[in-house]
Amino acid sequence: MAAILKVAIACQGGGSHAAFAAGVLEQLLSDDFVRRFELVALSGTSGGAMCSALAWAGLLLGGPKDAITRLAGFWNDLEARDGPDIVANAVGTWYARLPINAEISPYLYPPVAEERLRELLDKYLPFASLPKEAERRAKPTLLIGATDVRSGDRVIFPGEKLDQDQLVASAAVPPLYRAVAADGRLCWDGLFSSNPPVREFTDFTLDRRPDEIWVVQINPQRRRELPESMNEIIDRRNELSGNLALGQELYFLTRVNQMLAADESLSSRYKPIKIRVVQMHLDAKDYPGPLDYASKLDRNPALIHALIRKGRERAEWFFDARSDWPREGTPPHKSVYATTPAAVSAKK
Repeated sequence: MAAILKVAIACQGGGSHAAFAAGVLEQLLSDDFVRRFELVALSGTSGGAMCSALAWAGLLLGGPKDAITRLAGFWNDLEARDGPDIVANAVGTWYARLPINAEISPYLYPPVAEERLRELLDKYLPFASLPKEAERRAKPTLLIGATDVRSGDRVIFPGEKLDQDQLVASAAVPPLYRAVAADGRLCWDGLFSSNPPVREFTDFTLDRRPDEIWVVQINPQRRRELPESMNEIIDRRNELSGNLALGQELYFLTRVNQMLAADESLSSRYKPIKIRVVQMHLDAKDYPGPLDYASKLDRNPALIHALIRKGRERAEWFFDARSDWPREGTPPHKSVYATTPAAVSAKK
């Protein structure tokens, strides 16, 4: 009988777009899928951190069905549904799409977004209810990415000691959030340094090390058109920033696999790990609005439902060649060396 596949799932951040990751996790934890692999670890940053942490808490407290319930409840409550919230959401996304707008320091107004996030976490991820023993909180392992604002350090918060401040710190994207104090640091969103954490999976003990890492990618890697308007430039800048850290994480795994292939003596410390990547995508028929930077702030139920539905549909890709990495549209596995005139001359 073949050994069951050990898997670690890493969820990229992206504001409301992380609802796609919630859909992926809900499907993978459903009865039809969860028996097909052993989930040894989860990681995430920003919105992806919320999804991973909610799934992790559910698995610790009640199993896969509880994890699905927490994910669904969190995203349902996040939606803009009542009159004032609908208006505020519409005005906020409209303002973000203006050709000219001013960024305002979050220290000049109350931290409304942070307070709302904490309310949702109090409801769906009550840390006081989690096991106190580190060993129990490590099955599955959870890794949350954040960035130390002052030192620039890449910060990883492990689930064994995770608290609400650390989880909120992972989602503190400026200028929407103030820096969040966590573990003696002042932190911003992990998108600047680890989006999401992946390389730490290689440090697991051999019996817990994953055979495969499944990455839920939110930000598109490629764009056909050159961004020219200011809004288009902001969109692309945000996408590239979000994917830069992910590309470096996956490149590290590539190098480890290459070294293992070249030197068998390293097998006592490491093992080859296959990478699979499933990328978020919505067609015009799925959701009529633009998937721009402003839509990452949009809590329109139609958008969130479409993203969750698409995540559920694409979860199955992790089990076949559609998720093979590297492939077109996913983070590259190597650098592109430009050809200089001197190099061209040398080849002739």
